[in-house]
Amino acid sequence: MKLSDWPSLRLVIPLAGGIILSDTIQDAASLSQYVLPVAVSVLTLTLVSYLYGGRQARLFGVGMLLSFFLTGAWSYGSYSAKVHVSWPEDDNTWWGYVTDWPQEKPRSYRIDVSLGNAEVSGRNVILYVPKDSIAGNLEPGMCVAFQGIIRKPANDGSLDFDYARYLYRHDVSGTLWGSSDMWQPVDNVRSETIGIRSARLRRQMFSKLAEWGLEGNALAVVAAVSLGEKRSLDSSLKQIYSSSGASHVLAVSGLHVGILFWLLGMLLPKQLFPFRFRWIRELVIMAVLWTYAVAIGLPLSITRSLIMFSMLSFCSSVGRDSSSINTLSFAAMVILLIEPQSLFDIGFQLSFSAVLGILLFEPLLHGLVKTRTPAGEYVWGIICVSLAAQIGTAPLVMYSFGTFSTYFLITNLLVIPIMFLVVCLSMMIWAVGWFEMPRILTVKLLTFLTDFENACLERIVSLPDSVINMEFDSPLQVWAVYMVILSVWLWIKEKRSARLVHGLIGLAAVEMLLTVQNFAV
Repeated sequence: MKLSDWPSLRLVIPLAGGIILSDTIQDAASLSQYVLPVAVSVLTLTLVSYLYGGRQARLFGVGMLLSFFLTGAWSYGSYSAKVHVSWPEDDNTWWGYVTDWPQEKPRSYRIDVSLGNAEVSGRNVILYVPKDSIAGNLEPGMCVAFQGIIRKPANDGSLDFDYARYLYRHDVSGTLWGSSDMWQPVDNVRSETIGIRSARLRRQMFSKLAEWGLEGNALAVVAAVSLGEKRSLDSSLKQIYSSSGASHVLAVSGLHVGILFWLLGMLLPKQLFPFRFRWIRELVIMAVLWTYAVAIGLPLSITRSLIMFSMLSFCSSVGRDSSSINTLSFAAMVILLIEPQSLFDIGFQLSFSAVLGILLFEPLLHGLVKTRTPAGEYVWGIICVSLAAQIGTAPLVMYSFGTFSTYFLITNLLVIPIMFLVVCLSMMIWAVGWFEMPRILTVKLLTFLTDFENACLERIVSLPDSVINMEFDSPLQVWAVYMVILSVWLWIKEKRSARLVHGLIGLAAVEMLLTVQNFAV
């Protein structure tokens, strides 16, 4: 097994390495201005070595890896330069556009604002204001003016969590509190960006679902799986899905894209298109899927899925074979080139690690048992996919959340079939919801399915030891576990015990390093 089999993976690894290096440097913002000319020089030499060939061609691969490494360092450094702002120490008057619906807190509203002041145009800040009817009625795109001192994101010390870094990595440059007399909406001034329009569209669709009769937890689950709108999920329901190991079904991801792709494929059968015009069918389907993704705000999970589906669709339309791992790596590379900060988003990490785990281990697990019936094949398929995804995500989950869901297999066997029906009905309701009898029937089915699913998850969570506290204290431990997992996979694929030995040596080295660090402290 060689990295040369997956060219996109060869490039995304140094790209991610450059981003990580840039994040560890304290003054990453100033780093970008030095890295860019070096990156351009290296890329130029790489292209020259490729064009001349011969002995110089050997340098092409090294040059490409170094170019992507420097590109990652430069892109994250540029992002860091944008998001880190030195705010004035005195009161100032600010104005900007509301980018999302206000979030209700126990004693305030959180308002996300993109500033319009010339010197900080486009920087995002969080404005906290007292609860009143004016704040509650704000909409995305509205302009607000406020006065105060914007502070850099900071940690309050009450939690073992770097909240300041979290905000910076989510494109937030500052926060401030505005009393009732220090802020006000600006009439007749609005912004109509694509993101703001999609936020309003999601709220309108949410309101339409409520108008058609969905309510309570049923409305919350349907909105989450079809619109990517999770704000209506209460904390207890989120905890149930998290503790049972079913949080992934609430994210609009590959499952939803696959269902939509299947439904659109039924509406546009291949038989309607001559062979040489099949690409038109693929283009129409992907255009509809990307329009849907933009409408729900382009969450990372569906963006990853759509890039993969787009690549697979393109290869299919031109009659070329495609590698799933190569396609997954290409999706990661595209996202990181556009938004390098996504590398540190736990959703990005879990999404890609789950799919990678499935691609690597599901074929190995599936071959262990030969089933004789379609039902057995279906059940064993879900078990294999669940185990493979768990292998890919467990180290990250234990490091980020410190827990492990012991009954995840039971959860997936129950939830995935139900969620398949829920997603299908959630899409169908937009076709039948305009007619009374089909709408009532669809709403009743959705309510029954979501209530049944939630009841099953509550029962699973109530079982003894449904959640075990298992925590990794250091990122090095996570890397060590993944090193062993990869070594085991290579050992099975290549039948070489040396691969397993290498992984165990790496694990021992990490544990020795952590032991030395503990004694040093």
